[in-house]
Amino acid sequence: MDAVEVDAVAAFWKAALGYELMYERDPYVVLGPPRGDLRPRVVIQRVDAIAPGKTPVHMDLRVDDPEMEVARLVGLGAKVEWDIDETASGGSRWTTMSDPQGTLFCVCPAREE
Repeated sequence: MDAVEVDAVAAFWKAALGYELMYERDPYVVLGPPRGDLRPRVVIQRVDAIAPGKTPVHMDLRVDDPEMEVARLVGLGAKVEWDIDETASGGSRWTTMSDPQGTLFCVCPAREE
């Protein structure tokens, strides 16, 4: 993930995902799940500017309680951009949000196994 404000973006995603700081070596900050958790790491790269037209990344967070997660993320500094209802999305409702840098991501219901 490219970031101009790497400290703010790293702090947000660390809290949002429940991750830990794995290491920091300029221009990179690497976040990862707690030991034994197999979720992927997130690498945030410091850049001077986000290139016009380039999307630094887009993530979907699939959670058991989307409304509660949206509220939690707003408390961490995210902003709700828009909600998509069930009829427009083929049966699922999701919320498009932005992190402190303005990078869009979605909060969606967890998929059934």
